[in-house]
Amino acid sequence: MIRKMLLAIGMFFISVPPVFSAGQEGSQPPPILSLQSEAAVLMDGTTGQILFEKNPEKRFSPASLVKMMTLYLAFDAINQGIVTFDHEEVVSKKTWKMGGSQMFLKVGDRVKLIELIRGVASISANDGAVAIAEFLTGAEEVFVHQMNQKAKSLGLKNTQFVNCHGLHSDGQYTSAMDMAYLGFHYIHEHPDALKFHSIPEYAYRGIKQKNWNPLLDHGIGVDGLKTGHLARVGYHFLFTGEKDGQRLVGVVMGAQTAGIRKNDALKLIKFGFKNFSTTTLVKEGEVVGKVKVQKGDPPELELAAAKTLVVTTWKGREQSAPLRKEIPESVDPPINRGAVLGRLVLEGEGFPKQEISLVAKQDVQPKSYAAYYGFGSAAVVGLLAFLYWTHRTPKKKRKKRRR
Repeated sequence: MIRKMLLAIGMFFISVPPVFSAGQEGSQPPPILSLQSEAAVLMDGTTGQILFEKNPEKRFSPASLVKMMTLYLAFDAINQGIVTFDHEEVVSKKTWKMGGSQMFLKVGDRVKLIELIRGVASISANDGAVAIAEFLTGAEEVFVHQMNQKAKSLGLKNTQFVNCHGLHSDGQYTSAMDMAYLGFHYIHEHPDALKFHSIPEYAYRGIKQKNWNPLLDHGIGVDGLKTGHLARVGYHFLFTGEKDGQRLVGVVMGAQTAGIRKNDALKLIKFGFKNFSTTTLVKEGEVVGKVKVQKGDPPELELAAAKTLVVTTWKGREQSAPLRKEIPESVDPPINRGAVLGRLVLEGEGFPKQEISLVAKQDVQPKSYAAYYGFGSAAVVGLLAFLYWTHRTPKKKRKKRRR
């Protein structure tokens, strides 16, 4: 009997090793898409994955796409509490003299920042852009320095700004890839800005002007962002749209005509919505594995995803994402909740490599044997008492018979 009890106690400490699993890998041919624009990029607006590219690093004079950075810094200043939408700027002579697209500001006008943002975002007002620069820093050249600092912080490798409005200046350049990333970060940091970019018509001083975005009224979910044109480089377009919960960011640069720019942008965004989907593979906090804890209490620990893992895939491949768990066979206590004990890796043909940490779901302390010793001692005492009782009972019965 004692041997059986010891065997049962020994089995109590045996734990099951973790199970490893991996998704199936698959291949998908690269997209065959013919565009007339010199350069183009299509990016998923949630993950930042590149879905299509053509001459993505080729440098162009950015034209009015420059104003995306001008607006970026304006919204940064508002979010940081430096200014408010209702702050007013007095229009300078330099602002009034700006050519090209205009709000038709006049020297001495007192204009609220929100009005300048509307004019720049919807009708690409050059005078509005200079007014924003002077409003925030006092001088355009100071503002341009901040624009370049922001570009560097965003990792834009092929971008340099010389002015805040986009009229031609030697030494000013960007690329389709840089503009895609600029748009991506802009809408993530300032999602409310899209309401200014999607204004269909803007009026100042009674002068009505239509939004330059050629895809706003096409019913395909486009709600921004910015067009640009210079005779020496052609027509540009940085655009974004959302459909059925999926957001895309696209860029076309160097189109020979406005019609080509529009058609290429339309082709790109339709291609994206039709062929790709964005899927959440693992949610933050979701348990995705277990690990054995040597001499731990408890002896097995659940591991949870440290953050959400999202991937953009060709439609139909959502369930074939090749996930690999990297979890040790066992760990030693003590373990604090949130400690990194493994990782989940997405890696395979046709998928961008990503990885997230797997963390302890709870605290684990070394196992205390005092309770088990107490239980064992009580069991032994009980067993001895039982044996003693059964041994004494027959003797009592024999004594009674003798009497």
